[in-house]
Amino acid sequence: MNSGLVEPANASLKRVLSDIKTERDAAARDVAQGNPPGAPQAPIHRPSLPQGFTYNLDVSFAYPLSNVGFNAGDPGGVDAGFAYAFDRTHRLTVGYFEIQQVPVNFSNVNVPFYLQGFTGPGTNLPGTSLGTVNTGVVDATTKDKIFQVGLQNLFVIGNKLPIVITPTYLAHTAIIGGHSDSQLVETDSGFPAVVRLRTEQEWLLPITLPFLSTPRMFGTFTVAPQWLNHRSGLNQTNKAQLFMLGYLEYRANKQTTFFVEPSRLVAYNPVDPYPEYTPTLIYGLSHHFTKQTFVQMSVVEGGATNYNNQWGITSLTCQRLPCNTSQVAPHFAGLHAASVQIQFGIGSPTVLPL
Repeated sequence: MNSGLVEPANASLKRVLSDIKTERDAAARDVAQGNPPGAPQAPIHRPSLPQGFTYNLDVSFAYPLSNVGFNAGDPGGVDAGFAYAFDRTHRLTVGYFEIQQVPVNFSNVNVPFYLQGFTGPGTNLPGTSLGTVNTGVVDATTKDKIFQVGLQNLFVIGNKLPIVITPTYLAHTAIIGGHSDSQLVETDSGFPAVVRLRTEQEWLLPITLPFLSTPRMFGTFTVAPQWLNHRSGLNQTNKAQLFMLGYLEYRANKQTTFFVEPSRLVAYNPVDPYPEYTPTLIYGLSHHFTKQTFVQMSVVEGGATNYNNQWGITSLTCQRLPCNTSQVAPHFAGLHAASVQIQFGIGSPTVLPL
């Protein structure tokens, strides 16, 4: 969400705010000089989105910051994107992003173990379960793959406040445990089902506006109604949810920038009966070696709030004896993860993290 939506919008707003300042300065000079009627005036510099074609490409490495058990290695990933401005106020953005994570409590926690048809989730009285088992039987090492297309639309209110509205389509797939994201799971009703854990398509309508712009600091706020393109898996509702993200950066010098991004992430995976609301904090720094090359390190941490503080796998149910790995259905609660990601990339600074 940050790389595909917020960063391009931030780059656009910086350009527009610079244009507005240039226009004001030119008008102020004309007044101060007292140009007589009919004297040539400075040309009007109309605010615009970054023009032409821009692109970015990077490779990334990630590491979990919490105890995630035996399979603690995150896979690497690549990001790629481009943007093209049709005119001053319309700009197409297309991006592909890979995100790595190993969620907490998916591979290192002991949970109740049940036999389908005899015991079920929520039945943990003495003698009703088969005991406990380590969730390490489920490899949750995840590589998320996200494809995003957005159309930026620039509006300037009163020639002072620029906002960017970006209708967006997002397609999300994943590889879990080195294979597809199809998984046999135990539902809240106590019945098994096969779902694709992290495959969904979403529509979003992000609105980004600046709240701070100085030579050293820059800040924006983004709010985005988002909803599923279609329900899938265990989803029970499909009402629009609000994704929110704040962005604040400090430019230490022309090459190095520190940033922090508190957000309210909305996750509605096929394994979720209802949307997850995940307060998330992203912070880090980026450094440009040259105008076209950069390195960025970011820390991402957060956990769902609407699962009574339950994270990860809460129980395992054997479908039939003997219990092979493929016949064990986990019951999932909210996601929680903390990781550090390092990116090395090339491209235009207008769409790279600044």
